[in-house]
Amino acid sequence: MALYEYMRQVQSLIRDEKQEQINPDNIVRYVNRARRECAMRAQCLRFLTPISGQIVSATVTAGGSGYTSAPTVTIAAPDYPLGAGPKPQGDQATATAQIAGGVVSAVNINYGGYGYFQPTITFSGGGGTGAAATPNLSYINTLNAGQEVYNFSSVTLSGQPGFSLVHSVISVSIIFSNYRYSLPIYSMSTYQSLIRQYANTYQYVSFFGAQYGRGASGSFYFFPLPSQQYQMEWDCVCLPIDLVDDTSVEAIPLPWQDAIPWLSASYCYNELQNWNAARYYQSEFDRYMSIYGRAASPGRQTNQYGRAFA
Repeated sequence: MALYEYMRQVQSLIRDEKQEQINPDNIVRYVNRARRECAMRAQCLRFLTPISGQIVSATVTAGGSGYTSAPTVTIAAPDYPLGAGPKPQGDQATATAQIAGGVVSAVNINYGGYGYFQPTITFSGGGGTGAAATPNLSYINTLNAGQEVYNFSSVTLSGQPGFSLVHSVISVSIIFSNYRYSLPIYSMSTYQSLIRQYANTYQYVSFFGAQYGRGASGSFYFFPLPSQQYQMEWDCVCLPIDLVDDTSVEAIPLPWQDAIPWLSASYCYNELQNWNAARYYQSEFDRYMSIYGRAASPGRQTNQYGRAFA
């Protein structure tokens, strides 16, 4: 739903189509505040951080020598397909090399592919030797060698239109030796007193975690400190960007969009100090959120025949 439509519905609910009671700028603020509350309560903006990505560029680390023509650039096959669209099995990236003065001066990524975690680039032909390059990937969430603290704000949401920031994290999984395991997350007090005993002398794959802080300023601490880079998957609950005009992307999905004007109207009546009307519209918002939550979470049978799996 566009911002104008939200405002139109709010003005209709409070019977202020002529904008005589509430400043439209205030309605915009109330709509965005209601959208944030809706996203938090419904947890309808979810983001699973990627464990592999695309090759976006390459850095030449050695130009080599003796090249009379551009060598053939070979990028390794995808090493970690995500199993999700648009290329669930991954897709091969391609690149070409540029030479200047007999050395490789640049590598141009023609197609970034999908499903890469630790790709390699090799060169062949062209009459020379010794060229080397390192591929650079799109955002992947990883544990990094020796790093204990990871902020919620470090999660990149640029590929999620309409998402603003990470508000909370439901679970954390780590990929270790082709095995995905869910990390136990303890309170910071427990982590401090019972787990975080060795400052930096012991490094391995992390198997304990603790959250410090809440909301957008939250962070995770992991122990032991990672001994190398490991893929890490966070199930994030996010907040939406503010709508500033009708070109702003609305990420909140249906049916929750329908509840937002009711809470916005409640804020308007609070401004007018009409407490009864404010309570009524708040209760209607609560009712719709409850209905939509139940409708979006149907009961499921794990096995309709009642059989248990070993």
